[in-house]
Amino acid sequence: MKVLPQRHIGDDAYVPSLDAAIRALEKRPISRDRYPTRVLILQGPVGPFFGRLQSFLQSQGVDAWRVSFHAADRLFCNRKNTLHFDGGLDSWENWLRRTMVLGNFGAIILFGSERPAHSTARKVAAAANVKVISMEEGYIRPGFITIEAAGNNASSPIAGQIHPTKVVQEQPTGVNYSSLRRMIAYGAAYYTTRGLTAFGKRRDLFHRETPLVSEAFFWTRNLARRLLGGEANFAKVQYLLEHCDTRFFLVPLQVGADANLTRFANGWNSPRLIAECIKSFAGAAPKKTRLVFKIHPMDRGHNRLTPLIKRTAAACAVADRVDVIETGSLGLLTRHSAGMITVNSTSGLSAIFHGVPLMVLGQAIYSHPELATVTPDFDRFWTSGHVAQSELREAYIAWIKQEALMPGDYYCNIGMEVAARSVLEKLRDIMGTNATVIPMRAAS
Repeated sequence: MKVLPQRHIGDDAYVPSLDAAIRALEKRPISRDRYPTRVLILQGPVGPFFGRLQSFLQSQGVDAWRVSFHAADRLFCNRKNTLHFDGGLDSWENWLRRTMVLGNFGAIILFGSERPAHSTARKVAAAANVKVISMEEGYIRPGFITIEAAGNNASSPIAGQIHPTKVVQEQPTGVNYSSLRRMIAYGAAYYTTRGLTAFGKRRDLFHRETPLVSEAFFWTRNLARRLLGGEANFAKVQYLLEHCDTRFFLVPLQVGADANLTRFANGWNSPRLIAECIKSFAGAAPKKTRLVFKIHPMDRGHNRLTPLIKRTAAACAVADRVDVIETGSLGLLTRHSAGMITVNSTSGLSAIFHGVPLMVLGQAIYSHPELATVTPDFDRFWTSGHVAQSELREAYIAWIKQEALMPGDYYCNIGMEVAARSVLEKLRDIMGTNATVIPMRAAS
């Protein structure tokens, strides 16, 4: 492998930590007889999954390398085959581009296609004709993870499409791994470490920027609201199901820092959605219907929207017809609702699955006029919401599962092993290679 100068590369300025990357990659030249490509793993979900994935891929003959951006990443990284990037967003593209060439990488694996580091990585990969496996939480949960080529959600290669191009095969039922508590614990460890150790330009690469003290307060409040408000929320949900079946409209609110909400919302955000929704509901919705706002479980502690909802409802004289739910099954509420309005939440797939009217305001994977109302006509939606035929809906959901979802979970041990095997299968698919899967090894 060719060694580039250690302080300057061509006419470009010095790239942080590229020297170390050169030395590390030179010590481990790619072995073409073991596997035809080398894989670079970027940031993953909080916790040890990407570390275990790296070990598993190596056990299958894949030359898998990991990039660590700060101490929080290193908390869950393996010791071997790890490259440390210590710069900011301004030098990340150059570092990655040169490292990709030096290491002769053929694929990138990442979680969250719109994170700042990953948005740049996808651009670099496209220019170099390098494959990208982009992962996300499952579009449909529990039991599935999202694994796609190139991007997810609005950046998915199948976003906005409806007609299957392949034979739709029967899909397995998802397993409920009950991993929420593990995810919260991993998240607390990750974000606490990051907040205490990452400073300066490294913060440019954060996909969520919240001061450590504030974040600790919000997550404590999240837990408190779940424990203390559970009974009151249960009573609200029970009332809706028993007395307002198919007579309430559901508005699932999204996490404020969600990239889908910040980049693909067509100018919409939660406060605007709340204002427009309640105003129209007060003037145009049938008088015997209710409007229910569902707080995202990951945003329950951060939520400052409930007072806004109550003030707006009072100002529009519909305070007695507007509810806020902080806990409860979104699927259950959707199934019994009169319709759903969302900016671009993946919960829209639940509305399609259950056959209730859906209006989507932003760019989403399911944004298609045959599946949903895609123009923000609130007044008409309350009485004339569109629902696709059952055959189309069933075929579409099966197609989404086939093209974008695979079994697994990112946070519990059994689910991580299943997910790692799913990633290997996707890697073999996009690289056009075959390999025999052998038992998973523990992370080093």
